[in-house]
Amino acid sequence: MQARRRPANLPRLVPLERQLRRLRAFAAFTYPFACVPFLFPFFAGRGLDPAGYGEILSAYYLAMFVAEVPTGMLADRIGPRWMLVLGPLLLAAGFATLVMWPVYDGFLCGEVLLGLGHSVLSGPPSVVLYELLKAAGAEQRYLAEESRMHSRRLYGTGLSFLLGGLCVRFGNQQLPGGGGGPISDDGYQAAILLTSALCAVAAVLALGVAPPPHRPRDRSRGFVGHVAAELRVPAVRWLCAYWVVLFALLRFPFHDYQPYLMAVDDIEPLLGDAVLIGLLFAALNLVAAPLSSKLPQLVERHGRRPLFWGMPIVLAVSMLVMAGERLLAGDGPGGHGSRALCWLGVAMFFVQQVPFAMHWPLLHEFVNHRIGSAARTTVLSLLSLIARACYAGVNVLLFGLQDARGLGPALATAALGGLAATALVLWLRPRGLLRGDDGVA
Repeated sequence: MQARRRPANLPRLVPLERQLRRLRAFAAFTYPFACVPFLFPFFAGRGLDPAGYGEILSAYYLAMFVAEVPTGMLADRIGPRWMLVLGPLLLAAGFATLVMWPVYDGFLCGEVLLGLGHSVLSGPPSVVLYELLKAAGAEQRYLAEESRMHSRRLYGTGLSFLLGGLCVRFGNQQLPGGGGGPISDDGYQAAILLTSALCAVAAVLALGVAPPPHRPRDRSRGFVGHVAAELRVPAVRWLCAYWVVLFALLRFPFHDYQPYLMAVDDIEPLLGDAVLIGLLFAALNLVAAPLSSKLPQLVERHGRRPLFWGMPIVLAVSMLVMAGERLLAGDGPGGHGSRALCWLGVAMFFVQQVPFAMHWPLLHEFVNHRIGSAARTTVLSLLSLIARACYAGVNVLLFGLQDARGLGPALATAALGGLAATALVLWLRPRGLLRGDDGVA
């Protein structure tokens, strides 16, 4: 009996769907940062003051700045799939270093490894997805699939935060003797080592992702020239400026979540509980994840222009609310703060998840539709490089202000400066750039 013939398009669609499932699994383990809500107290418990904390953060961004372009070019040479393996391995090594070498030099080394890992992963996951869809003639699915991948990343990170909170709660116990003696911070170490192990899982999952279709390898001069030509496109240049503003508004409050929680727990002690902090950070991602997956519907209903305006404005206004709470409280228990205002400030963490959920797929869609495949990874890396380099300087200034004047003035300065920069950048955009219904921003 003759076997029934397979439809002509089936051999191509089945492998595509299989690869998409593998990429979704990888996305869930890409950033399993169980320890992130607790790194600040971990460092402080080992003698690192706020100035030192700012220095190791600067080392992290400096490492990303130095490595961003070389890793992007390496991905374009050897293929982005191998970068999906290398990135998580570097992250795993960085987190392990924090525990194995718990002094200032070790923290610097660990943060440098983390910066390298993030730079490796800044473009390749998006490129692998886009190239696989393009090879199947399904580029129009990119925004929906990128939104779905980003949603998986948010779910994975959120659940890992909860695991980290449990590690800290049950690991940081009273040492024998009691009576107000020191508290063991083994829970912090357990959360960091758990993060390292989960990053290693991501590297293993990446080995199951098939490489995207082969792309020609340009010679160095031709390759750099091609990238330079892409960056001369007005839309790409404008996106660089916009990305710098948005990135700064996203990153500064994120780095301040832990200091903010440590500051407000003088008024609201519940906000110092490790499990509650883990639940809080998990809830942030669990709120953002479904919103990210709904982005295509939001674009279809409202268009891109309100979203590009709304993301930085929402971030700035939410920081103004946090600043107001800290200014009223006097950055301590002696001011006019209240528990209700503390919770209002923490509620702004959730408001900030709205633009966080939208920005990744929306901006990557913008880039992927305007850059040729031969240099797409490197251009994405260059955009990230510019944003991180600018933020590294902004970070030093804002945390310096925070060290001298407190959380309130630093948050207010970031918010007001962000609003002014947003208005300028969007006013200078090429006319008609964010209009259209053809799937291109």
